[in-house]
Amino acid sequence: MHTGLFQQQSLKLVMTKELTQAITLLQYSTLDLTKFLEEQTLENPLIEVRSSDFGRRAKSRVSKDTHTNPIDYIEKKESSLYEHLLTQLSYMKLNKKKRATIEYIIQLLDSNGYLYFSAEEIATDLDTNIETVGNAIRFIQGLDPNGVGARSLQECLLLQLRALPHRNELAETIIEHHFTLFAEKSWKEIAKDLNVKLFEIQQIFDLIQTLQPRPGAAFHGGEAQYIVPDFDIQVENGVITMSMQDSYQPKVSLNLQYYQHFLEEKDTKTKSYLQEKVEQCQWIIRSLEQRKSTLQNVMNEIINRQNDFFIKGPSHLKPMIMSEVAENLDIHESTVSRAVKDKFVQTPYGIFEMRYFFSSTIQTTGATDTSSTQVKNVLRQLVDGEDKEKPLSDQEIVSILEESHGILVSRRTIAKYRDQLNIPSSSKRKRYSK
Repeated sequence: MHTGLFQQQSLKLVMTKELTQAITLLQYSTLDLTKFLEEQTLENPLIEVRSSDFGRRAKSRVSKDTHTNPIDYIEKKESSLYEHLLTQLSYMKLNKKKRATIEYIIQLLDSNGYLYFSAEEIATDLDTNIETVGNAIRFIQGLDPNGVGARSLQECLLLQLRALPHRNELAETIIEHHFTLFAEKSWKEIAKDLNVKLFEIQQIFDLIQTLQPRPGAAFHGGEAQYIVPDFDIQVENGVITMSMQDSYQPKVSLNLQYYQHFLEEKDTKTKSYLQEKVEQCQWIIRSLEQRKSTLQNVMNEIINRQNDFFIKGPSHLKPMIMSEVAENLDIHESTVSRAVKDKFVQTPYGIFEMRYFFSSTIQTTGATDTSSTQVKNVLRQLVDGEDKEKPLSDQEIVSILEESHGILVSRRTIAKYRDQLNIPSSSKRKRYSK
């Protein structure tokens, strides 16, 4: 082996900061893009962002409504689970040590109201005994909402069952001693052990469905999220017209007032700073134009390939994959993927995510193939209409799809689609009658 200095020439693709940000802008939804631009105005005084029509229209609707009490527009502050529990504590007479222990444990609860720290760990942290911690946990479990402070889903359900006005002894026994078998729907074994009918266990299952597996979910709060369609598709006399809803997006321009002010500065550092911010503003404007162009090109290609969908309806969705669109537009497949991410289309049949129009090809016995989306729709219809006492197995669904719809799929494919649609297996869909 020889050591030394050698020259080597090679070509490399370097992801510049500007290119990385351009890719990021493409995959932003309208709301994310608005938030990003607002953040940029804080960093760059030369970027001027004008409010979108969406915001102005919302304000105009408020101002024109003279019959509404102004108090109704005061933002409602939703309390967190932590605040809700502490409020209950404030009305109770507790000694200082017990209150401190309870408040500490409440802080350890996750957003769903579960406690995943052991009593031993908490006792060590507080330099107290396990019995004191155990009493504090039981106290918290007696607060609202029912099930809070549970260490597992099993305990959470059991706490809620015990809090019912009319307690169900069989339900409590099953959840406490046969939880795993019950969850796996091995009900025959439970029925044999407890000497009860399957229909009785079915009733327990229906009761459990009314409980809340995440007691703290109601206190998550957060801002309401709105879907703002990026495209509006209209069909009249078989003619499809597409318009981009860019009026909802903020308009970006160079703040000439600031620019002229900085031009008068003679300091070298100030001029360098000015040039940097001007280039940043110009880059954002160019990136937004490129984003708009890419989205329009992708949407036009979708319309060309899914013409029947927009004219005849969702049942006429054709198989289409992203690589086909990318090849036709001479762009990378990942660009198409980013372009359709979190983008929505207003159609005569409702609002659809742009990703909805992409699906793999499924063979049929007919002249034309169908899409995986169509197969999922038929699968959902078959499951919804089945006899729940004799639910269809995956193999039976395969046979029905071939015989009645001419769709050729494997049993494994049906199992995969069931998982994607959150449809349980036939054994778990089965219901029992008296």
